Amino acid sequence: MAGMTLASSTNVAEEKEKLMRLEIENSDLKAKVERLHAQNSSENASVGSGPSADVAGLEKLLSDKNAEVAKLISDKEKLEAYTKKTLQKFQEKYLVALQDCKAKLKEKHDKIEALEQRSANEKISQKREERLLSSAIYELGLGIMQKGMNNR
Repeated sequence: MAGMTLASSTNVAEEKEKLMRLEIENSDLKAKVERLHAQNSSENASVGSGPSADVAGLEKLLSDKNAEVAKLISDKEKLEAYTKKTLQKFQEKYLVALQDCKAKLKEKHDKIEALEQRSANEKISQKREERLLSSAIYELGLGIMQKGMNNR
């Protein structure tokens, strides 16, 4: 998905560059048409149909370039809209996955804490039982020794 986004941004950059070149060419052609109109009006009708044919050709070329620029602008807008939509879907998908992972991680941490607390409590109980057992054995031994001394 990341490769697609990189390719889309590269395409957008290429389209922008092409659009800029066409706009520059378009402005150059407009300037040329204006110069030819000015030249044609200054020469009056003595030259004939030559310059007007050039002007008509240039105007057609200009309209073709304008149509190409409009198409590129439309394509660029479509590509940007698609990229934004795809990026939003991508972000939503992985945001949900990230939240799910965070919830699972918190659950695991809570379980670990509970197990650690249980283990600590069991160790305390075990030590208490050991002390009680040792105390009972000691008292039992002491009782046997006292009985043995009383029987003598």
